[in-house]
Amino acid sequence: MQDKRSDRRSLLRAAAVSAGAAAVAAPALGGITPAQAAALASTGAIPWVGPAGSGATYEVNTTLGAQAAINAALGSASMKAVFVAPGQYKLKSPVVLGDKQALIGAGPLVTMLRADTGFSGSALVMNPWTAALGAIGASRQCVSDIGLDGANLVANGLNFQMNATPTAYGPDPAPWLTRVFVTRTTGDGIYLGGTYAGGQREFKLTDCRVENAGGWSYNLQSSDGFVSGCSAQGGDLGGYLIGGGNIKVWGSKVYGTGTSTAAGPGFKIESSRATVVGCEAQDTAGNGFEIRAANCTISGCTADSTGFGSSDADSAGFYVAASAASIEGGSFQRAGGGGKWVVAGAGMRTALYLASGVDYLSVRLVTGSARETPFVRLITGTVGARSSVSVLG
Repeated sequence: MQDKRSDRRSLLRAAAVSAGAAAVAAPALGGITPAQAAALASTGAIPWVGPAGSGATYEVNTTLGAQAAINAALGSASMKAVFVAPGQYKLKSPVVLGDKQALIGAGPLVTMLRADTGFSGSALVMNPWTAALGAIGASRQCVSDIGLDGANLVANGLNFQMNATPTAYGPDPAPWLTRVFVTRTTGDGIYLGGTYAGGQREFKLTDCRVENAGGWSYNLQSSDGFVSGCSAQGGDLGGYLIGGGNIKVWGSKVYGTGTSTAAGPGFKIESSRATVVGCEAQDTAGNGFEIRAANCTISGCTADSTGFGSSDADSAGFYVAASAASIEGGSFQRAGGGGKWVVAGAGMRTALYLASGVDYLSVRLVTGSARETPFVRLITGTVGARSSVSVLG
């Protein structure tokens, strides 16, 4: 009788080779590509997870949930990786990544992990930061090329915390998240934090997307992190909460944040010494950029039709509530712009809002000559004596 599992293994091996097995010898910077992972899985070099009858190293039992197979494949050993084959898989509890472990899918809309009814836990993917899960010093996890659907049942798509000194690698826990898609969470889409100094310090987020989060799309309470090429859509509390200290963000975008009853800023910067370059907030029901910590640099950024629409304080392109900041970019209300599908009348009323008492500011903004509704004024507030502020329009 023909061995169908052997056939499937052969097909996987052939697909991996045709996708570029030669690239296995030269892994991509920061991790391996889905093709490389598939090639390694086909040779047995790393375990892989697939549907029942697929011939996977660990096949999914739908009664138990896919997390049972994924967690079994990872085990408790350090320096482990698992490849999850294309498909949609239901989770009944979290996937838990331990010390120096990697979760790799075939693509963020190709491999999807979705919360099932009755899901038990606060996140679809997490590290073992709670006492119930054991060790709390695990670090250097990697998640790439995978989709996480909270199905409006789970607080977070991904929740990584560090609540003790790293036991195996330090001092920076530094998780890597690459091409991770998160949707329909009841709380923050991606949360990085913890009580250890700096939390998940020196984290890296690249090419991720979060949409329709019930909290923040990205809640970044860890320090010294790097965010590149990410996007956020529809976070109820806002797009990016930059809160951990000395975080760098570039080439990222947010739109459609806030609710009909509460403003949701695009970028809320509570991290001192944050640097935000080449980013855009568009059609948010809340301020485009809120600077609430000192010594921040915002360069080459655009606030496009941002605001709740009802008051200057939550309808600004750039809202500044901390001294010692350098800001340069564009701030404008375009015709018909604003998150009107979020709240009626949404849009920018003022290009720049200066809270009481802020000073030591260098601000250079352009808004142009148009005064599209609901735009009212270029600057709201008083320019400090030790500030240089210019808004052209």
